[in-house]
Parts: sequence; structure tokens; C-alpha cells
Amino acid sequence: MRPSRWIALVLVAACSISIITAGALFARKPLKAPKPVYVSPAENFGYLPPPVDLTGLRPVTAGVSGQMAPPASWDWRSLGGVTSVKNQNPYGTCWAFAGIGDIESKVLIQESSSNDYSEINVVACNATGTTCNSGGNAWIVANYLSLLGTVNESCNAYPDGCPSPSCVNPACTYFKRITEWRIIPEDETSIKNAIMTYGPVYTGMYASFSGFSTYNGTGCLQYTGTEDQNHGVLIVGWDDTMCGGSGGWIVKNSWGTSWGDDGYFYIKYGSARVGENVSVFTGYKDYDSTETIYYYDDYGWWSSVGYGDGDDWALVAFTPTGLPSEGSLLKAVDIWATWAPTSYSIEIYDEFDGTTPTSRLVGPMTGTKTEAGYYSVALPTPLVVYSNDPIYIVVEFNTPGYDYPIPFDDSGPMETNKSYLSDTGISGSWEALDAGNYEYGDIAVRARVEPKPTEAPCSWEGDPLWYYCFGWYEGYATSQPAGHFDYDIYAGQSQEWVIYWGNVTWEGTCMANDTFCWTAESKGGWTLDLWGQNNPNVPGICNY
Repeated sequence: MRPSRWIALVLVAACSISIITAGALFARKPLKAPKPVYVSPAENFGYLPPPVDLTGLRPVTAGVSGQMAPPASWDWRSLGGVTSVKNQNPYGTCWAFAGIGDIESKVLIQESSSNDYSEINVVACNATGTTCNSGGNAWIVANYLSLLGTVNESCNAYPDGCPSPSCVNPACTYFKRITEWRIIPEDETSIKNAIMTYGPVYTGMYASFSGFSTYNGTGCLQYTGTEDQNHGVLIVGWDDTMCGGSGGWIVKNSWGTSWGDDGYFYIKYGSARVGENVSVFTGYKDYDSTETIYYYDDYGWWSSVGYGDGDDWALVAFTPTGLPSEGSLLKAVDIWATWAPTSYSIEIYDEFDGTTPTSRLVGPMTGTKTEAGYYSVALPTPLVVYSNDPIYIVVEFNTPGYDYPIPFDDSGPMETNKSYLSDTGISGSWEALDAGNYEYGDIAVRARVEPKPTEAPCSWEGDPLWYYCFGWYEGYATSQPAGHFDYDIYAGQSQEWVIYWGNVTWEGTCMANDTFCWTAESKGGWTLDLWGQNNPNVPGICNY
């Protein structure tokens, strides 16, 4: 072979390799989910579409044995599950009224406690910076209530400051903080099941059709147009016999009690896009001022991203600050499920060098959510975390049939080298999603941290001479005052410690009963098998 021909072949081969490599790199670039296409109606009562496109989202349980068969009718008004009808007039704040009506109903149903929570507090204080006329949706309400909580109407009354209200936080007391929020597919049976199971549900609708604004509460509304939704309301029930036997929804509006049937209306199934973009709060807790939520997704789940195979990994780095010297407890990891179903696997690591997380502390914690939405996943055993000691939360998201499993915030303030993603989760495959690389935004994974519980003080009223020793198989330790002991063990090893306690005298009898307090914790996420004994017949061991 002549030299010139050999060189030509090498160059061709090199070019081919370059093309293949470039194609492989291009295929691995994460892609954002498309945003919904929305044409704002000429008249808008304050509703904006969700920030993500969930077209094609179907119920996981459709046709599956065990799904409840809804009764012919249901009405939370007669069951004591709705609070009073409010009036948004004259501003475009329907989205906040529907969202607050949702949580008010859940508290009323679960606690038999009727509350009037503030809508204007959500409008004025949420991270997206809305005004009374800029519009909003259930996503904004869910995100705000998950990070902060409800406040009473009496503290922040509507329409204080509209159309451009000022946030009064933290002047008002918070009451309820959201821990779970589900998106219900556009399926009549699924919506009915959600209403029966959880209570009234939030829905968008088109409200500018003829006859709606002047509706007097008689008859059943119908509209077959397909204009985009422009109003947020609350479905509280249904009746399959209304609307000439075609059936319809019972819906709570926010236009006061002089409109409709004391503020309610009845509308035929499938009309005016009622039953689309449905969501419902399904979990909440009392607000705890000592709980800290670490997060970077200020807007919450505002977009989704993935590599195209529906199975991707996210890593978020948190560095707790301001904790007491004894540390605090990481008790839950909060995630947003971008599709139905979403399966997850959560792990927490102690080290991450930008390419590989190491020294796993927790996990894997696995599960599946059958509805998209927001979920707080409790750790089986709380993890002790310390100030200025970073932790790295890794979540594998799996969404069969949906190419964008990872939730993230693409519109709020962006961090640098805090949010990473990977197509495989293997060493060296991690890329910064935030300003450290792609500048897409911050991954929507959060950590809930609480102080360690206050322990009851030990009793020292008996004979002060007492002893304990660790290590049944390692020999007895000498008598010594209370202290702190650390033991390092490796994977697969079991270690046993025995603690002796009691009032010890030369006669070997107890002078008085004492309480001996002790705690044990595993910094590596190991399971501790704790047991004790109370044997007054053994000389030197007292009741405790």
C-alpha cells in the first residue's frame, strides 16, 4: 500500500470517529420538557395554565381491579366538607381562592375545624411575585403552602393592598403546611374517586361563555367550546341524574353568595373544560417553626428535564447551617413526581467530588407514586446532620413513557454547582444542571430538618455511685462517669455492647432507685437493635 493511500484511509477513519462521538455527546444532552401552549382568553378571571404540559397524563388505575365505583351522587356541602363561599371581586385572584378553599376543606373534613385562611397572603407572598391581576394556578398555591403555610384571614384580609399588595410575612402566624398534593388525570372516575377520598378538588375551566356570568343557580350549565381555561374553581360533588340525565358537577365559585345557587353552580360533564388541570391537597401538618426546609427550587416544579429514556438521576447538595452543636434530624425528603406513575429511589451521601457520590448514609428508599404531584417521603430513621457538613441527596426518577422525569425550577433564582443530573447514576456521569454548567435551573428536591427532641432529664436522687461498661465481648470497662463513645464497624459486621447500671454499695444492695438515661445513634444509617433489662434480683442492679 502506498503511503498517500494509507494516510487518506486514516483521515477518513478519524473523521468517522469524530462524527460518531459528536452524535453520542449530542444524544446525551438533557432536554427540557415542552411548555404548554396557551392562548389567553380576552376575558380572564385570574387563572393561568400549569407551568408544565401534562397532555396525555392518564390514570394509573384505569381499568384496574379495586378502583372504587363512584355512587350516583356526592355532595360535600351536605357532608360538612366545604367552608363559606368567598368573593374575589373585582380582582383576578380566583386561583388563590380555589387553592385556599381546597386546604380549608381538608382541615374541615379531617379535624372538624372550620377556618378562614387568607387568600391575599398567597397572592402577595409567593415566590413568583404575582399581583391581584397577574394570575396564577394551583402550582403556585401548592408550592407556597409547602414551604410556608396558611395564615388567618383576620391577620391578612382580602383585598388588602390590591392590585399590588405587599407581603406582611412574618407578621401573621402560620397554621397548616402542605406535605402532599396530587394531580388528578382528566378522567371522570378518577376525579370522583379523588373527591370521595380526599374532598373537594381544584379545577380550571373556561368561564366566559354566554350565560355563566348571569347564572342564577337554576338548571345545568352546558358549553361545548374548547377555549383555554381562564378561571379556577372547586368541584365539591356530582349528580349523575342532573343535566337531563347526562350528569354534571357541583362546583364552588368565588363570586359571592348572591351569584348562582348561593355561590355554587351545576355544569354538565365535559363542559367548559371543567375537569381539566385537576389537583387536590392530600396531606398537611401543623406548622412547626422549628422545622427547616432546605431547597433551591423557589418556584417549585416549574419545568421537567431528562435524557429521553424516562429513567434519570438527580443529585442536590445541601449544607445545613445554624444547627445546634449536637446536630439536628433530617426526617424527610420532599420530591415532585412529574408523571403518573413516578417511581423513585432515594439515597443520601456524605461525600461528592463533582463526579461521584460516596459514603452512603441512607437508602435506598424506594416507592412509586401513582399520581403526579408533591410528596414528602419520611426517612425510616432520621439522619443526624450538622452545621457546615454537606449532605448529598440522590434521587433516581423513573417515569415510563415520559421522557422528562426530573423536576426543576427554570424561572427562579439559580444556584451554582448545587443541582446535578445523570442519565445513568454511575461515576463520572454527573453534570451540573444549574449555573455550574447547563444553566437550566435548580432541581426540585428538598430536605426537612427538625431539632432533636428534648430528652427528659435523668434522675440522680439515689446513690451516686454507679457504673456502666461497653463491649460484652471486649472486656469490662472501668467505672467512669458518663461519656461519649464512638465505634467504627464495617459492612457485614455485628457489634454488641452491654450497659450495666445501678447503685453499687459494699453490701451489693440498692440504696434508692435511679433513672439512667442513654441514647444510641448510627451516623451511617445502620439499624440499631436496642434492648434492656430490669432485674432487681441481681445484686448491684436497681430498678430504673
